[in-house]
Amino acid sequence: MRYNLPVLVIHGGAGSWQIVDQDKAKLTISEALERGYYEFRKGSALEAVVEAIYYMEESGVFDAGKGSVRNSAGYIEMDAGIMIGNTLQVGGIMGLREGSAIKKALEILLQNRHVLMIGSGDNTSNNKNAISESKVSGDTVGAVALDQHGNLVAGTSTGGIKGKLPGRVGDSPIPGAGYYATPNVAVSSTGIGEIILRMLPAKEVDILVSLGFIIDDALRAVINKITKIFGKDNIGMIGLDKYGNASAYYNTKGMARGVISSDGVKKVYVFEGEI
Repeated sequence: MRYNLPVLVIHGGAGSWQIVDQDKAKLTISEALERGYYEFRKGSALEAVVEAIYYMEESGVFDAGKGSVRNSAGYIEMDAGIMIGNTLQVGGIMGLREGSAIKKALEILLQNRHVLMIGSGDNTSNNKNAISESKVSGDTVGAVALDQHGNLVAGTSTGGIKGKLPGRVGDSPIPGAGYYATPNVAVSSTGIGEIILRMLPAKEVDILVSLGFIIDDALRAVINKITKIFGKDNIGMIGLDKYGNASAYYNTKGMARGVISSDGVKKVYVFEGEI
């Protein structure tokens, strides 16, 4: 669906959502949309994406930031990445043990010296970044935005897989896998990182859009290809093109997602619904 600029689309992960989870997820998505959209008034798509993701990290509702799951050694390791479409600047952080992964990724992007960095911090089981084990069954969080100047930005943040081996890195900090942005399109992925890393779906969506696919068809084609190879229940994606066309597609039971734009429209879904 096409929206007037600026536009912000976010997700809280693809997977199986319980009824009790839905209310928390939808409320947090709604609030994150408002926080991110406010940044358009004083900044750009970059600020909107960072603020929306940061709000979801801080909420503890999803598997990111304060809601991050612990690895097999009992501590959290967070990954995140962010990319500016017009400049192809990228910042990615892996294995961050405290603080905000998306803000650390932003710091790396703005320094414009390196693309990916390995995090550090407290590795005790009582990591101060985590808040509780009672979060809902969420997943990776992400956002894509298009501002009034035509700038596209994509970002993704995650706590990874519960019980993962220390040092495991998924798709979220890797451009082309967990997120990607060019002058034509911005994409954020969620799902099983080991599959997403093999397929580089965010980059493939960009290729299809550059070949003339509309964003809806590009997302559908990429995810259907993954489903054909690996089966269902492993990926969801949101996308936004340079014209303000937004879309979401997934092969899981549901995906928490939402969109807000200058049209005055704000939509939030977990299961059926077109953004």
